[in-house]
Amino acid sequence: MSGLEKIIQKIEQDCKAECDDIIVKAESEAKEILDKAAREAELISSEIRDAALKENEKELAFVNSKAELDRKKGILAVKIDIVNSVIKTALSKLKELPDEEYFAKITSLVLKYAQKGVGTLCFSKRDLGRLPAGYELCLNGKLGDGFSLKIASEPVDIDGGFVLVYGDVEQNCSFDALLASSTDEIKDELYGLLFKRGGV
Repeated sequence: MSGLEKIIQKIEQDCKAECDDIIVKAESEAKEILDKAAREAELISSEIRDAALKENEKELAFVNSKAELDRKKGILAVKIDIVNSVIKTALSKLKELPDEEYFAKITSLVLKYAQKGVGTLCFSKRDLGRLPAGYELCLNGKLGDGFSLKIASEPVDIDGGFVLVYGDVEQNCSFDALLASSTDEIKDELYGLLFKRGGV
């Protein structure tokens, strides 16, 4: 399993419980809104129905169809908000992992993205300040022959993760960049979880 897959799996695992809670709450709120809307719609629709039956039965079918479409759009919007919220929360939790667990994830990603030759590993100011003692030596010990990384003393402007530099080539492995490159895949997984609970 690749580092990115592990991150995706971790995000999914971390988010599942929270996603379930958010879904339950959203479904409860949606039910209340729908119940209220149903009561109001019933009052309105009875008046519309009487008028529509007198004037045009097709108009009544159009009104009912539009109401159903609006209901489905509302539920879809809530589910999209839930997915975006879950991704944001999961990314935040990943960035706030305890130092040991955080740098274990970083190490896995470095081992995946490192290239042969001498490179520079760049961290944010925050991460530079919490690097484990001897991290560079330990990391280089895990890299294979022909691989070597030096940790830059100057921070880069990222929020979690790292940037690998080999000469003039930079590889952005910040969590935000990695997430951006796999957002569709993650959203597909989360949408699958949400939509398995029922149609729109």
